[in-house]
Amino acid sequence: MSVSSFISKRFFFSKSNWNIVNIISQTASFVLVIATCSFFIVLSVFSGLKDFGLNYSNAFDPDIKITHNKNKHFNVSNLPLVEITGLSGVNSLSQLVEEKVLLNSEDKNSYGVLKGVDKQYNSVVKIDSILVLGRWITQTLDDVVVSVTLAEDLSLGLFNYQGGLNVLVPSLGKSNSLLKSSFDSAFFMPTGVFQSADEVDQKNIFTSLSSARELLNLKDNAVSAVIIRSNEGVDGFDLSEKISSIVSDDFVIKTREELNETYYKMLKTEGVVLNLLMGLILVVAMFNTIGAVIIMIIEKQENIKTLYKIGATKQQVQNIFFKHGLLLSFSGGVLGLVLGCGVVYVQEEFGLIRLAGTSIPYPVSFDLKNFFLVTGWLLIVALVGSYLAALAAKKIKLER
Repeated sequence: MSVSSFISKRFFFSKSNWNIVNIISQTASFVLVIATCSFFIVLSVFSGLKDFGLNYSNAFDPDIKITHNKNKHFNVSNLPLVEITGLSGVNSLSQLVEEKVLLNSEDKNSYGVLKGVDKQYNSVVKIDSILVLGRWITQTLDDVVVSVTLAEDLSLGLFNYQGGLNVLVPSLGKSNSLLKSSFDSAFFMPTGVFQSADEVDQKNIFTSLSSARELLNLKDNAVSAVIIRSNEGVDGFDLSEKISSIVSDDFVIKTREELNETYYKMLKTEGVVLNLLMGLILVVAMFNTIGAVIIMIIEKQENIKTLYKIGATKQQVQNIFFKHGLLLSFSGGVLGLVLGCGVVYVQEEFGLIRLAGTSIPYPVSFDLKNFFLVTGWLLIVALVGSYLAALAAKKIKLER
């Protein structure tokens, strides 16, 4: 152990003759505990809210979506589905048909987006997590699953055979008069209701792929898109590149982030701003440590003179207070980080704090990225702060 390390530890663990020095050092360490703990908790809450929001707002977005770059509907046989399914990162695949439709129930009208899905849809999209009432559609019956919003707007009831849902689409290829438009329509029975916070998703209605094709007068192989769920830990962009290499240029392949580009950019911007703000709070807290080290330098002038007389150099003296500042910073920072991890773990496991007016635990997420991010901020701020504080030793006139 070097002389500077030994002396800095003695200064750190022993009480100062000046009571004010002890108070300032303890205050500086306590402030760092609070700042670091708050930093980690806020980042964990942001991660939890982001995951919570994505779970509901983008519940119907697959990991990867393949569409045609020109046609609304295309022949699925033009896609090498066997090769796509055989890729190592692909977990499951589903076909769907999408079309904007008019909705009618008794004397109430609305509009929505009809989505005809096959039986593999549940394995690609986690629809079960937001289905709040009833059951999912079957592939043999003309039934639909609607949002809570549409069910309320149209006064729909589940399995109400006297008041189901009429879905209408313009009849293609038929002439329309000015007085009466020509529509194709089909009667569907609502069997389930889902909850979504996204206004766009609230307009979705789900039925079987065969029923949607029949209503839209599409051929058996016609689809609007092929959606894919990737395996855990697989990078969506890498998988997208692999799929692009085996399909023709007529198709567009987008990842979940590309499907919601604006939303993800907003989340990234908010994350950067949050990190900068919390980092700034940590920097302000570090000024307490700088002040504590400078007060320590003033209080230890006689000891420093003694060190000079026995042969210590200016660099060694500065190293003493630099290491003292690091000890002061890390003692508070590490304790705060451990405390923050404990708070996040308890909330994530037991959900002691709940969202106002609900039984839903306040969302937090224990993410190692946040842990290392806070550690990195603490390391940088501690090094810079301790170095700046140690420079104050140069301004004190010390006689050998």
